[in-house]
Amino acid sequence: MKKDAQTLPPTASAETRGPAKRLRRRRPERYVCAVCGEELPFCWTCPCGFMICSDCMEENFWGMTCNGITWTCPDCGAIRGFGNQ
Repeated sequence: MKKDAQTLPPTASAETRGPAKRLRRRRPERYVCAVCGEELPFCWTCPCGFMICSDCMEENFWGMTCNGITWTCPDCGAIRGFGNQ
């Protein structure tokens, strides 16, 4: 049994969709380390809002990672990557 063409959901063709939008992550306006409290040009961030600078990450590396590839957010427990894969 064939479905009627009018009952199928409409699909947009390539011409009607417009230009492809590029997905970008939103960069925080400012980075403030949750450990030392300093405002820096870069911090490791978690979507929950936790930020830690590279110096504090290095000092606390033993407690935040077990493999050197990922780190665990102390606030929410999310596993985040260092971006080295």
